[in-house]
Amino acid sequence: MKGFTLVETLVAISVLTISLVGPFYAIQIATRTAFLTRDQMIASSLAQEGVEYIRSLRDDNYLAGRTWLYGLDTCLPGPCTVDPTQVPADISSSITPLYLSSTNIYNQQNAGVKSLFTRSVTISQLNAREAKIVVTVTWERHGTQTVQVTDIIQDWL
Repeated sequence: MKGFTLVETLVAISVLTISLVGPFYAIQIATRTAFLTRDQMIASSLAQEGVEYIRSLRDDNYLAGRTWLYGLDTCLPGPCTVDPTQVPADISSSITPLYLSSTNIYNQQNAGVKSLFTRSVTISQLNAREAKIVVTVTWERHGTQTVQVTDIIQDWL
């Protein structure tokens, strides 16, 4: 015989197909995991930035001679949004997506491209000298994803 039969050709194509599906599936899973991991790192940074911004506002209140939670009424009990790119502080009760500026800084000012991420801040006053900050960052990729950072701040004075 000088050629392949139809059965031999079909078997060869089946073996080749099966041997290629595994690596392509692994690449697909690796790519999905890489995107999810990147998003989780960004969300964690955005959540931590929210906590640090609230701490900064508390410290600024001390320096200005105001009460320690001055200006944070919108976040008590919340939720609210905070924008560290704005001076004076920009705190809003409307929860909107973050935007990524041309300088790669996330903001609430509709400056740049709308991002996947939404950040909300809730502050619960535990007693006269302590408050609990909860910053939640959510985004949509392969379902709703969430990162939450919780911290306790205190009235130092």
